Amino acid sequence: MFNLGGGPGVRVHQFGGNRPRRRPQAGGAQQPQQPQTATSVLQSLLPLILLFIIPVISSFFSSDSSAARIPTFSVDVPSPPMTQQHISARLRVPYYVRPADVAGYTSAGAWKDLDRAAEQRLLGTLQRECDSEVQMRDRLYNDAQGWFFVDQAKLELAERMEMRSCRRLQSFGMQYR
Repeated sequence: MFNLGGGPGVRVHQFGGNRPRRRPQAGGAQQPQQPQTATSVLQSLLPLILLFIIPVISSFFSSDSSAARIPTFSVDVPSPPMTQQHISARLRVPYYVRPADVAGYTSAGAWKDLDRAAEQRLLGTLQRECDSEVQMRDRLYNDAQGWFFVDQAKLELAERMEMRSCRRLQSFGMQYR
């Protein structure tokens, strides 16, 4: 089960000696190592070279440059220098861009990508805000439930709580819990 005696080529250390002993090879005399040539060194390093070089080369030829193509924008309110208004086609969301960034936008595809990015940002922001509003309302409901009686003031506050982001999400056809 266990190879306690070591195996061929396994070093066996001995206390008191200045260097470890090796078990003798079966072939008799040891063969001297041959010096490595440049091609053998290159062959041994080739997997590492490929591991680091291929990703760098592939990044030069990648076709996903959509993030670099989409200019910065502001949704709902202008924020200088983003002053040129555009309205998204699907959800009719107003957003603002720098006029210099979209001066070359002549194709509908470029505007479509920008519209989609603006809508996704708005919906993501509204979803996070709606989640926060729902948590706050749930906290108010939980605080209204006491050990012996219900706090009517907190219960009414929770029921009257304005959930602006959730209502806006619903206006876009999105549901919240």
